[in-house]
This record gives sequence, C-alpha cells and structure tokens, in this order.
Amino acid sequence: MTRTEATRLHHHRISLMMLLALSCLVVLPAWALPGDRDQPMTITADEGNFKSSRGEATFTGNVYLKQGTLEVWADTLDVRRDPETGDITFLEAKGEPARYQELPSEEDGLIEVRGSRIEYRPEEDLIITEGNGHLTQAGSDIEADYIRYNLLDESLDVRSRRSTDNNGDAPQATWTLQPGAMD
Repeated sequence: MTRTEATRLHHHRISLMMLLALSCLVVLPAWALPGDRDQPMTITADEGNFKSSRGEATFTGNVYLKQGTLEVWADTLDVRRDPETGDITFLEAKGEPARYQELPSEEDGLIEVRGSRIEYRPEEDLIITEGNGHLTQAGSDIEADYIRYNLLDESLDVRSRRSTDNNGDAPQATWTLQPGAMD
C-alpha cells in the first residue's frame, strides 16, 4: 500500500468514525418539540471518543451540542444509546457549571438546568442535577444541591446541601414559584 493510499484509508476511517459517532446521537428525547427531531445535530468539542458497537460516545473540552431547541454545554459529555434503535438511553454532562436547555412545548416554556453534573434519562423522563443545581421553567426557579425532575408528571425531589451533607451551616434549597405554578 502506498503512502497516499494509507492516508486516504486513514481519512476514510476517521470520516466513518465521525459518522458513526453522530449516528449514535441523532435521536432526540421524546419530550422535545416535534420539529427538533428533524433538525441537524451539531457537536463541537476538543476531543471525542466513540465505541459505536456499544453505542457510547464521550466528548471532552468545551463541549457544545445543539439540535433544534436542545442545547448542552459541558466540560465532558457522555452519551449512551441503544445500538439497535439508536434511541438515547443516557446523557451525562459535567462542568462548572454544565448547562442543559430545551423547549419541550411552546406552552410549557424553556427548561434550563445547570449544575456540576446533569444526567438525562429519557426512558424514565428524568433530569437530575447535582452540585450547585439550578432549574428554571416558566419563571419558576429552584436552587439546591440535588434536583430530580420527572418530566412526565412534573414532580420534583429537591435536597439542599444542608440535607445531603447533614451540615446545619450549609445553605438550604430555595424555591421561587410563579403564581399558578402549583396548579
């Protein structure tokens, strides 16, 4: 094999690897705007590591993901998908802070999440943030060390640093609720 052929083969393998990596991320969560699914996905990062046969991808270094209204900013982003269906089964963003936002519907308003760690489990319709967590939607706001938000029934499990560390001097969780938010 000549050097030119070897270089072409190397570039072909890199292109194939990128295509496989992007294919493992193409399916958007079920609760997003219907048109988001049809939008192209753009990911920028300093590095990427892909295990296509296992449906895993890891991006590191100033990571940004965008597809439709879904946007994620993180230092590291791990994504797992079902290799057979292509559906995302797990997403974990880490950063100081990591950020996640999406518009689930025009009526509900933009969901914005920040924290040291954000986990999204679409099969369970859960978003979890840990470490300086912050969740905002429709003007209501929650700040806590741990926030678990069930998107289907809109239930919340919130824990302050005072609770998780069992430290009476640590800050409590804070809720700012707009009128009608509890209806």
